[in-house]
Amino acid sequence: MKKIILVFLFILISFFGNSQTLNEETSALLDSLNKYKFLDSSKALNYGLQALEINGPGAISQDITDINVVIGEVLFYQNNFAKSIEYYIAALNMHNLLPIKDRLHKYVNEPPWILVALGNLYFKIERFEIAEKKYLEAIDNFNLFEEEFSIDKINGLSTSKTNIAAIYSTKGDVQKAESQYKDVLELRKKNNNAAFTIYQYMEMMRFYYKYNMTEKGDDLYDLATSLYKESIDIEKGDRLKEVKIWYSYVLSVYGSNLLKLKKIKEALISFNESKKITVAQNHNTTVYPDVDLEIAKCYYELQSYNKAENVLLEALNSNIVLLEPNNSNSDKKRLEKLIFLSKIYNIQGKKTEIIKVKDSIIKNYQKQDDLDFNIIENRLVLYEKEKEINKNKLEKTRLTYTTYIGLLSFIIIIIAFFARFKFQRERNSRLELEKNEVSLKLESKNRELVSKANFILQRNEYLKNIISKLNKSEVNEQSFRRVKKEVSELISSEKSYEEFDKIFTNVYPKFYKILNDKHNLSQTYLRLAAYIRMNQSNNEIAKICGVSIRTVETQRYRLSKLLTLDKSENLNSYIQRIN
Repeated sequence: MKKIILVFLFILISFFGNSQTLNEETSALLDSLNKYKFLDSSKALNYGLQALEINGPGAISQDITDINVVIGEVLFYQNNFAKSIEYYIAALNMHNLLPIKDRLHKYVNEPPWILVALGNLYFKIERFEIAEKKYLEAIDNFNLFEEEFSIDKINGLSTSKTNIAAIYSTKGDVQKAESQYKDVLELRKKNNNAAFTIYQYMEMMRFYYKYNMTEKGDDLYDLATSLYKESIDIEKGDRLKEVKIWYSYVLSVYGSNLLKLKKIKEALISFNESKKITVAQNHNTTVYPDVDLEIAKCYYELQSYNKAENVLLEALNSNIVLLEPNNSNSDKKRLEKLIFLSKIYNIQGKKTEIIKVKDSIIKNYQKQDDLDFNIIENRLVLYEKEKEINKNKLEKTRLTYTTYIGLLSFIIIIIAFFARFKFQRERNSRLELEKNEVSLKLESKNRELVSKANFILQRNEYLKNIISKLNKSEVNEQSFRRVKKEVSELISSEKSYEEFDKIFTNVYPKFYKILNDKHNLSQTYLRLAAYIRMNQSNNEIAKICGVSIRTVETQRYRLSKLLTLDKSENLNSYIQRIN
């Protein structure tokens, strides 16, 4: 017995020891995943997948949930949206499987930040209705947080509402967007956090300037500046740093509007102040206006081309580590600088530098999927045109160049024509095959329908023969009447006709509906129309329905009246046109 107990204890200790080791390894991989998600997305992804692999498919824990979330985030930054959704959904499902005591958010239905992430993803791919739905679900769950004014709750509600406002803004619903922004501002003020309030002023400024509501935007700029001046004497440490960083964004947004209004010198002052703050805080980002690019634009407007060039070259060669170096937005900002630099070189007549920039653009574009291709293409066409003109300056004339362009256009048109012709031919062949397939299916259903009608006809004929034989035979009067009644009821039974209607509707699904909607016919006349649609003769219809030919002729006449047909219009032709 003692031996059994000792063995059991050994197994138990081993289990918990291994479990503890596994948990420690998982936590370490999660830390590495979070560390590298902005620095090296590929490396981060490897850490995340490794963590999931060592735990196995059946593992359930808050760490595994968090790993799925971060993997989804990394894939989002890589523009792999389909895979990103998979991991976010996996995280939501795992949350529901976790015991309440082990959950990060104990009293919510779904982790709201995951819902926000899903909303951001759908916003990115312009599925705005789904995005708004996810943000609203996130709001419902943030409201379940117990602490009324906790930072996490206020930030969550504010972020969700701000994103909803962005959706309304994108759709051009200015009134709804403004209402959401105002709600968020009130939430931020409740949090008593100057940095977050300044951030919200900045978001609303961007919105107002976008819709040329400059006065409202400038009022918020004044409020943000006033709060900033108060806060730098009060706040300390990280909170002070946050205040300064968010105010630098306020300055850059304010400067962008001044630049748009052609108030170049004032804009330059605002941008330089913004840059001064971010450099002092050793901070840079690609999310908000690119200050270096905006400063270069100011110098360009002032015709200080050398200064503009120097600003861009310094920014492009900077060793400052960006906050989101693997974000596609970062690559896009770099490419925007290169494109604007080429504009400066072009006006300066620096052809060699233009060619170098072109090569950099091509190299960077390979990494950037969502860059506006037309901007780059137009710029490259310009470089190629200038290079060609410079190379053959003495040999080529405008007429020759135009001729070449015309010839190239003609060739492209010819190629496009033949490509379209080939596509059309293949499309027609495909449609013909589909048509034949449909025709075969319809023919098969028609055969089934005719077969059913013939069955009803043959059954009725058989039953009539029985009645005829009974009439000739010597049978008790009472028995005869009973059998005759049963047979007659069977002839007029609805069951077979209902089966017929079901098959007929499968073949001609809209036929009964069209007639009903237009003419409101009874079942008797609907079936008569169906038999006519099947090209059944009056004799065949009479046998199927168990009535005389005279009755069928009368019913046809009444049907024509119900359909309000002209005397010149044939009933059969009219019905055959109904599909």
